[in-house]
Amino acid sequence: MQQFLPLSQLLNEHQTSFGPRSEEAPRGRGAALGFPGGSSSVFHRQAEQEWLSGLAALIRLLIELPPDVPPPGASTAAQASELLPLMGGVLSGPFPVLPDRLLGQRLSHWLLVPEQLEQILSVTRPLLPGQGRGSTAAPACDLQMVPLASHDPVGEERFCLLLTRNFSLLLVLGQGANGLPQFQFSFDPAVVEQGWQQLRDRVVAIRPPLVPALDRLIDQFPPVTPDYRLVTRYSHLLMTQLRQQVQVDVAAESHSSAGALASLALPARPTLAAFQTDPSPHVGGAHYTAPPKPDPRPPCQDSPDTELLKAMAHEIRTPLTTIRTLTRSLLKRKDVGDEVAKRLRLIDRECTQQIDRFSLIFRAVELETDRAPRPRSPLSAISLNQLFDDAIPHWQQQASRRNLSLTVNVPPCLPMVNSDPAMLTQVLTGLIDRFTHSLPPYSHIELAVTLAGHQLKLQFQSQPPEGSAESKPEHDPFSSPFKALGQLLMFQPETGGLSLNLNATKNLFQALGGKLIVRQRPQAGEVLTVFLPMETKTL
Repeated sequence: MQQFLPLSQLLNEHQTSFGPRSEEAPRGRGAALGFPGGSSSVFHRQAEQEWLSGLAALIRLLIELPPDVPPPGASTAAQASELLPLMGGVLSGPFPVLPDRLLGQRLSHWLLVPEQLEQILSVTRPLLPGQGRGSTAAPACDLQMVPLASHDPVGEERFCLLLTRNFSLLLVLGQGANGLPQFQFSFDPAVVEQGWQQLRDRVVAIRPPLVPALDRLIDQFPPVTPDYRLVTRYSHLLMTQLRQQVQVDVAAESHSSAGALASLALPARPTLAAFQTDPSPHVGGAHYTAPPKPDPRPPCQDSPDTELLKAMAHEIRTPLTTIRTLTRSLLKRKDVGDEVAKRLRLIDRECTQQIDRFSLIFRAVELETDRAPRPRSPLSAISLNQLFDDAIPHWQQQASRRNLSLTVNVPPCLPMVNSDPAMLTQVLTGLIDRFTHSLPPYSHIELAVTLAGHQLKLQFQSQPPEGSAESKPEHDPFSSPFKALGQLLMFQPETGGLSLNLNATKNLFQALGGKLIVRQRPQAGEVLTVFLPMETKTL
């Protein structure tokens, strides 16, 4: 049986370690950053933080790169068949660590996962070369899965090998030469090529039919020596992330007895705003040689719980996105039975709901920590009739799962509104989710849509269950089933529901160009009113 080596050993041999070396192990980076020094758990936590900082810096760097221009000899037919131009290829494990698209370009993902997970999902067989290549509906996210043997040391590491036309990079979270957890990286094309060869050997041994596709990827994006300015820029971004992390750690330790989140003793994570994959008008024309915009205040003003929420939102969305991608791959198989397909669609729906939920939390954290006066969401004219046609059945199903009913009174022809088409549905769905969690079973929700001057008014109100009028006077209408959890979240102990608080939700609507007003009705609970500006060009 072929024996494979860990990727961290390759980097150890080339002296590319980022963490402490063997002779530095007694004190280590933990002592330098103010942690109680010496224990392996301290090094593990520090290496984990460096790994996340390295990924965040890499995504920032990719966003700043100019749009990739294919070489003159590239096939125009191949480009025409793709939904988005190919930016490069990435091999990672055990989960995807980079977005599938950045600024209108896509990455070809190769995921090396534990053998047990690959056997359960079994999604590589329909995607092998020669099977299903005639499909015209190419997926927006290229994903190939390769199983790792149970004894493979790479299965115990986290790694990312990225190939682009501008640079190639290998990042590994594994063990250093001293046996302690360590984050390491290298831009050296020779090191990247050796790492590539090690991963290719695994594909040759386990999935030989995938080797030609893998070879085509490295032929298209061979390891190259990067511009020194690019390496310098990445180092600057990485150190910026780590400096912010040190400030967060110090603040968390000094206030550890002041709040519930700090008492959990969870490591605060680096800023992960770069994980938002939607194109942003603020970075579209950026170049990696441009100096970074000064932003001295946010690192010291951001609270530890907002940094933790950013990290949690990303850490939860990443595996859920992987599960959803693999589930949809399974649904494309012809040998999936009706009952199995029904369960898979249920998994898809639940993953999508949770991804949307934590995307809203992530956006709310961004709005909370962004001091810039300009709106973060691009606003455009959208049709609410189409939005309601698509969303109302989902909202009614969402209410019925909590034994609630929902009726919507919508005029037959609504004017266009000026908002963010991608986020408005998610924010309204999140508002309904919060509303449903605050009501007793068998309540009824009414949503009325009316005109209010040059705005569109959406009003949510509830009716108590039939036969409960006698008990209503004993109920305190101003009491809430939610408990505050930090600055942005509310938690319902009875159901385990987690949602944004009203202030965070109001900020989201404001970023969408709208406004949320909350009123309390005596003995009837909350009335939520949303105002959206109408598109003036259609008036």
